[in-house]
Amino acid sequence: MVKFDAELGGVLTVSELRDKVLAQLLDAGVIDAELDARRIVEEASGLEPQLFFVQQNLSVTQGAVARADTMAIRRALGEPLQYVIGHWSFRHLDLAVDTRALIPRPETETVAGLAIDLLRISRRDNERRLIVSDMGTGSGAIALSIAHEVPETEIHATDISHEALSLARSNLAGLGRAAARVHLHHGDWFDALPHDVHGQLDVLVSNPPYVSPEYELPSAVADWEPTDALIGGNDGFVYLDLLVREGRNWLRPGGWLVLECGSDQAVQLSELAMARGYSEVAIEMDLAGNDRSVLARRPFDDPETQHVAAATTALLGGNLVVAPTDTIPGLLARYFDTEAVKAAYRAKQRPFTEPVPVLVSGIRQADQLVELDTASKKLVERHWPGALTVVATRRDGSDPVHGRSTLGVRCPELGWLRLLIDEVGPVTGSSANLHGVETLNSALDAADQLSANVDYVIPGLCAGGTASTVVDVTGETPVVLRQGPIEETDLDLGD
Repeated sequence: MVKFDAELGGVLTVSELRDKVLAQLLDAGVIDAELDARRIVEEASGLEPQLFFVQQNLSVTQGAVARADTMAIRRALGEPLQYVIGHWSFRHLDLAVDTRALIPRPETETVAGLAIDLLRISRRDNERRLIVSDMGTGSGAIALSIAHEVPETEIHATDISHEALSLARSNLAGLGRAAARVHLHHGDWFDALPHDVHGQLDVLVSNPPYVSPEYELPSAVADWEPTDALIGGNDGFVYLDLLVREGRNWLRPGGWLVLECGSDQAVQLSELAMARGYSEVAIEMDLAGNDRSVLARRPFDDPETQHVAAATTALLGGNLVVAPTDTIPGLLARYFDTEAVKAAYRAKQRPFTEPVPVLVSGIRQADQLVELDTASKKLVERHWPGALTVVATRRDGSDPVHGRSTLGVRCPELGWLRLLIDEVGPVTGSSANLHGVETLNSALDAADQLSANVDYVIPGLCAGGTASTVVDVTGETPVVLRQGPIEETDLDLGD
């Protein structure tokens, strides 16, 4: 324990107090003991960090020694320095921190920065106030940083923990005028948001619990920080999955989803976002160079929600749907519903011996249908979603309709179409025309010329263009079967 030397007729200096605290921390085996000792002395004495070495020969008060002693004991017992100090910096803010919420971390500063940059770009294109949600706000670090750094924002911060929201409220009180634009909501994820922001969010940002329960946390984390804010369900991915699936409908067209995740979850998360119909999906690194977050955007060209819902119902019911696709209207049938696929052939008057392409929502669905080796997966990762069809070996033997052992699979560019496919499973995606007859540009007109009734048509015009590039990956070396928008020189087939 640190003793005030005035009891012995002397006075402690800043440097001497630091040395005594350091010795105590070293005896306890504290990592980074030297830095922690300095921070404790600075806090206890009220010394500005930049003046520590300049004023290290100044005398300290008895009260400062007592405060340093109390903090040193807490730190020596394993309590995180941030909780011992009672506040911590996050970007441009100094936030109160305690065991009611997670300690704000540098990687989350990077995530907040991504959201702030996207909002600043959006601000240049919009005169209206931008609407943001920070879900699972904890101490309020992300929400308050956005309010502080992007004035034209209205922020809705949510948390299921009353204790965390109480801490966030304390931090909000110190934000000044910007606090008026931050609204705190208690509740379970999207249930906490006011309904009038549904479909109106410009940015949805979150640092949700994403740690697997099997992961062994450091004792400083496991023993002191709230584990409910760390553990992401039974596999660490539950809340990331929820935010991707439900978040899309809370975003306005063109709105952004920004999620922090574990470095080993980024690829899975980005693939999920692609399958759920987001565009411009990207993995971003933290300052340490680790994959730390995923950005994804709700496309601008979504049809009205009721059209996608009706098409989903029709396909699940074994019926046919005509919808705009990347280039021409397509005739859709659930691939695993053999009778529906046969009905699509009959509607086109197409011989059953001729294959039709299968549309998938992403790599995961494709890998369940066909055999993709490492090189093939790299190929589709580079060019999906987009104008690439790969012909690969079917996993479950011959196709029940055309009888071939291979399938041509493609992941469409249109986000809402990927979302539809992710809901119903892979679909056949042949052109909505009679066999050998030119396809019309309008989905409604194309449906009228088919020789069978179509249960639902998603209206719209198609942009036209060249059919996809087709690559056979069944052999040792990929072979281009049909030239298309992706040039052979861009396929990197030799990798």
